[in-house]
Amino acid sequence: YMTYEMRMKDIREESLAEGEAKEKLATAKRLLNMGLSIQDVAKATLLSIEQVEKIKAEQA
Repeated sequence: YMTYEMRMKDIREESLAEGEAKEKLATAKRLLNMGLSIQDVAKATLLSIEQVEKIKAEQA
């Protein structure tokens, strides 16, 4: 029973982390579309500059 509870907790945490990652991605895209610099977007979303550059390249 304890193993089941631990696994369910892990699944919930993974779900939350995945949701947060998707939200950061969506926010980064919106900020880039608004004309913010890559550095500002990285700072606002806590993503790395490299991640934001990749997002920007995918939008182009």
